Amino acid sequence: MAFAQPRRTGITIVAGYCVFAGLSEMWVGITGNWMGLLSKPLKPSFRTALVGAFYVAAGISLLSKTRAGALLGIVFILLEVLGRVYLIRIGRYPSRGPDFVKSVVGGAIAILVVVYVAGVLRSARKA
Repeated sequence: MAFAQPRRTGITIVAGYCVFAGLSEMWVGITGNWMGLLSKPLKPSFRTALVGAFYVAAGISLLSKTRAGALLGIVFILLEVLGRVYLIRIGRYPSRGPDFVKSVVGGAIAILVVVYVAGVLRSARKA
């Protein structure tokens, strides 16, 4: 089941954001910083890049614009959020300060993306 045109546009925008944010996070995992956004660069880490890959996978899944793709996208986004929590717990991400706030805001945005996609799924099921 594919989504109707207005929903498809929203899903496309969200998918593009997921791919962009995921590639950015992968870049942080490779280099330790991205565009100087972090006040203190992180140690390059495969784990950080892997968390970003979950976001990219979510975006690619959402681009299918199908129910299965949306469900898979939600799973990948939730894995990305859990990955952020894990990285904070093991000390790869800062656990306080401005970079911690940036990580929390990024996680909150990811949760809002899940809520949006779930809402689109729910409304598509009713239609």
